[in-house]
Amino acid sequence: MGPNQKKNVILLMIGFVAAAIVLVYVFNLRIQLQEVRANQKHYEEKISSLTSIQNTDALVVNQAFLINFFTYQTTAERYQNIKPYMTDQGYKATHPSSMELPKPEQSVKSSLVGLKPFEYQSSKTEAEFINEFKLSTDFNDVTSTDTVIVKTALMYIKDQGWKIDDVEFVGQLTGRK
Repeated sequence: MGPNQKKNVILLMIGFVAAAIVLVYVFNLRIQLQEVRANQKHYEEKISSLTSIQNTDALVVNQAFLINFFTYQTTAERYQNIKPYMTDQGYKATHPSSMELPKPEQSVKSSLVGLKPFEYQSSKTEAEFINEFKLSTDFNDVTSTDTVIVKTALMYIKDQGWKIDDVEFVGQLTGRK
């Protein structure tokens, strides 16, 4: 064998070894990629389930608060029923500013129907809802029904869950049936 042939055989062997190393490396990368994809899918499912649980919890608290706040036989009942859903700040926000609560001898009843909540979640611990619903109020036997828009801000408090932190009466829609 001549020197050129030995060189060619050595280069050929080096080429085969390099090709074998590249093949092993590619297969190893492929296996790692499959593991990463499986983990990614698992984590995406976990994240979406956690997000939907928290979103659902915020929605449930929002709806429960609105139903208890706007469906009552007396104002004392109203404020007693909403306390579990509120932060201190949120509870204070429900009291009418520059207005006195109706006297016990005055008859005030209210009911809510057709609640349509629209959610905006700014973070995992804060959510806001714009709520549209029909509100029937009976004050001293005079009934009025309006379409009302109320904004609620919720805060997630560790070990307590979602709580209403702010309530704002946005307005009434007129001309709606």
